[in-house]
Amino acid sequence: MPELAELKIMADYINQNVKDKTFKKIYHVEKGNVPVDSNLIENFKLESVSNGKELLLRLYQDDVDISISVFMGMSGNWLFTPTETWSDRKFTRMRLDTTDGNSLLLYGLYMGPKYRLGGFTGVKRGFDPTKEFDSFKKEVISNLDKKVFDKPICEALLDQKYFNGIGNYLRSTILYYLDVNPFETARTIIKSHPQVLDMCKDIPMKAYELNGGQLQDWKNPFDTDFEEFKKWVFYQKGISCKDKTGRTFWFDEKWKDNCPY
Repeated sequence: MPELAELKIMADYINQNVKDKTFKKIYHVEKGNVPVDSNLIENFKLESVSNGKELLLRLYQDDVDISISVFMGMSGNWLFTPTETWSDRKFTRMRLDTTDGNSLLLYGLYMGPKYRLGGFTGVKRGFDPTKEFDSFKKEVISNLDKKVFDKPICEALLDQKYFNGIGNYLRSTILYYLDVNPFETARTIIKSHPQVLDMCKDIPMKAYELNGGQLQDWKNPFDTDFEEFKKWVFYQKGISCKDKTGRTFWFDEKWKDNCPY
């Protein structure tokens, strides 16, 4: 579930907790919460940055600089906790220990997180619309002739090559507030309502300001309130259908006669 806004929140959480910390070890945690020393790097500093639906950890010391890209899956999250109690957090995937007795944990149960050495790779992801809006917009506009934009706008918004970080609740909310037929082709909607591209920046930023989408398996690691978010978000309101991606799409009932699924 974590989408663009939630990744930004998790990067904030990591950076806030690890500021001025030195880490001594990084462990891969196998099934059953069994830590295995990665032997990757020792006595290092750490910082994090988000990119759409992915999060990057930068581990560095002197002339060593290592990147780990993390895909959070449906339930991935982070916890900063005393090392002596780390195993209380089930389904941990990675553990990074500080020199002062704390640990940063990557965890998640259902379709949980995955990570790999290196920068943002794997799924072909476009520009993060909240950080590189001009490049994001140019990339979409210059490729409107591509086949992906023949799809309904509700499906095209999930294509990470062009709409990096936009997931199920964000697309539902964008299209609800845009107030267009969500089953019209993406090309037609983008040409007739170019503000949809602005909303790919504004809606995730609004979700970020409202503490993120604590809707299913994900919870804001800062343990913040999200009542205002629930009032604002459109996800799981209206009516729903299964689109061709197999995802449940929520939309305004007034468009039900246009639904092709």
